[in-house]
Amino acid sequence: MERKHIFTLLIFYLFVGPGPILFFLNKYTVSFASILSCIAILWLFRKELLAVDFNGILKNPKLYTISFHGLKYCIFAHAITSFLFETPNILTDDLISGYLIMPFYAIVIAPIIEEIVYRKIIFGLLEKKFGFWIGAIVSSLIFAVGHLSPERGLAYFLSGISLCFIYKQSGTLASSILVHGSLNYISLLVRTIKG
Repeated sequence: MERKHIFTLLIFYLFVGPGPILFFLNKYTVSFASILSCIAILWLFRKELLAVDFNGILKNPKLYTISFHGLKYCIFAHAITSFLFETPNILTDDLISGYLIMPFYAIVIAPIIEEIVYRKIIFGLLEKKFGFWIGAIVSSLIFAVGHLSPERGLAYFLSGISLCFIYKQSGTLASSILVHGSLNYISLLVRTIKG
């Protein structure tokens, strides 16, 4: 495992993911920890980012086709879970209602950080060693557990599988970040309409 992957996982666990930061949630940690973590992680991957042809990626119609289909499957996974299980409010719901910055975090910052961690690093390493399905299943289980919501675990797991597939098919994190951000936006939209 590369040093930048280790540092990224450490930053994620300590300041973003399901780690010690959960015991220190307040307006300052919620406002700054995730944004500063995202900047640090992007800095760790700066050489890769500078080598990416973003113009070419964004002009590629395949990106949008794959992303659209992936978003469909993720929405379907969440709909099935909502239909099968009662999904009460979770920590993220409380944070969104308590801190104005959380929608920005949920739509922009979280998809970038989580796709780098769960898809690029965890899925990427597992897929190289064990193949697509083992990599997708294990990384998606970790993704589901990392959201600390047993009631929504199935939705997160199935969405994780879809995001792995999207990432693999498109060959770029841009597609899985786009789907993840869109899914979080739709979730916020539904919560807003429901009240």
